[in-house]
Amino acid sequence: AHYLAARKADKKLLLILTDGQPSDVDAQDERRLIEDARQAVKEMDQEGIFAYCISLDPKADDYVTDIFGRQYTVIDNIQR
Repeated sequence: AHYLAARKADKKLLLILTDGQPSDVDAQDERRLIEDARQAVKEMDQEGIFAYCISLDPKADDYVTDIFGRQYTVIDNIQR
């Protein structure tokens, strides 16, 4: 987001591909990690950066809405 914020463009999109919940080696509180991620997405939005998440976690519906609102897709079955 830092690099996108510095660019001059009519539209800015940060596409996030993830396989699971937010995590951090220094924090264990799942709710706080989700809230921190939600706040980061909110700050990007305030800077004019649209964040969209593609999650490969079949359980993502439990938390991804809290972070991205309706700006996400869950792909829970990947086959060749």
